[in-house]
Amino acid sequence: MSLPTIQEAIAAIRTLPEALNVIEQLMSINHQLIQRIEVLEREVARLKGQPKKPTYASSSSQSSASLRTQPQEKTHHKSVKDIPIDHTETLSEVDRCTCGCADFISVRTWEKTVQGIIIRRDNVRYRGRDKTCRGCGTLWRSALPAGTAGHQFSPELKSWISIFKYDCRLSEGLIHRLLSGMGVAISRGHINELIGDNAQKLECSYTHLKVWGIKLSAYFHTDATGHLRQIVGRGGKMVTEHLQIVCHRFLSLFRITRRYNAKTVGDTVIGKRGSGAICISDDGSPNGTLLRIAKKQLCWIHELRHYAKLLPVVKNHQRETTSVLMQFWQWYWRAKDYGRDPTEEKRRWLEKQFDRIVEMKTAYAELYNRLRLTARKKDRLLLFLEYPGIPIENNQAERDLRFAVILRKLTGGTRSPGGNKSLQRHLSVLQTIRKQGLPLFETFHGLLMGTVDPFVLTAKTLPAIRHFPR
Repeated sequence: MSLPTIQEAIAAIRTLPEALNVIEQLMSINHQLIQRIEVLEREVARLKGQPKKPTYASSSSQSSASLRTQPQEKTHHKSVKDIPIDHTETLSEVDRCTCGCADFISVRTWEKTVQGIIIRRDNVRYRGRDKTCRGCGTLWRSALPAGTAGHQFSPELKSWISIFKYDCRLSEGLIHRLLSGMGVAISRGHINELIGDNAQKLECSYTHLKVWGIKLSAYFHTDATGHLRQIVGRGGKMVTEHLQIVCHRFLSLFRITRRYNAKTVGDTVIGKRGSGAICISDDGSPNGTLLRIAKKQLCWIHELRHYAKLLPVVKNHQRETTSVLMQFWQWYWRAKDYGRDPTEEKRRWLEKQFDRIVEMKTAYAELYNRLRLTARKKDRLLLFLEYPGIPIENNQAERDLRFAVILRKLTGGTRSPGGNKSLQRHLSVLQTIRKQGLPLFETFHGLLMGTVDPFVLTAKTLPAIRHFPR
């Protein structure tokens, strides 16, 4: 990073606005240098083996975060009528009063629902007998229940192990501790082996999501996060890969790839079946012009973050930045209302207001350049005006990836391509089951046993997107 000299900075000044912009430029470079020094100090402390210093959010980051504050949604509490009842018990009644009378009058009847769960060991010893027919000599063997032949663990236990791992975020050590404490003789090796077997059985369900999940999607969100994989046998070398997701409110499809670019996203993750859908994403290079998808809606939350990251030091520049950002937020909420009730009048107002904001003349050079960059992305930022109903932010992908990021931090990543395959299949199927509103254990166990058709994973699909031509 090169720091301009005092002479160069003075020579570039002709007017007062130019002087203020030079001050902003120097303060921005100073801020970046401070951040680099902090990174280098942490690295030096790490090499020396010193403990980490606590980090506190600065006032500038708090102020920018407050500009991004959105109203919280109200929490929904289930009523008693929505709770499934497994069995009903009739309470005992008094047959005779303390006065000796046995004649009663019913005042009212009432019900109370108490939720509970039973967690217990269920080791079963099967006793069978092999018989031979005296007439023809045919040998008949006692039949074991489905899924138990050749195995020492029940199919239900196998399904629960996968749910513990990929839905409850329990490590193999914690799963072993839980099951051993309940009297199940199982090792960590057994647990890894059972998870791998379940991943193989999920191949059909995962393929169904890749084919029909994408094909039935009118639009989808895309995003990616880093994924670590340790190569066993090469000195514990860690390889950085990318966990990519294609999702909407009824679908989650994960894919781990070595690269994250437009070709990988378009060919490997989305494929030809999704080329006609609308892609909602951030404005990163993998989602740029090289991505072979005609319809792209950029995330407005990511776009507004660019303005929230501007940290001017001159008061006039601060007022201009705050004013522009507040106008964008007001425009954002009107755009959300347009998606719920699209009219031609709202559409004309949104487009006119967008042009007015991005064409504003500001004395703050960085803000002016940022407005010009937003104007260049007008077609991709305003695609929702042509297709009302599609989301204008990529929050769905951010929320779906959050679970995988927490799992990565707890487990430290995977150790083999088989582990990658297990991770992407389990996360895809389990998250989609929840989004479809299906009972988790019954559906997941049925998919493993082959008693549930994978088409239940795409039973709920997105409604048709209305085309609102310009």
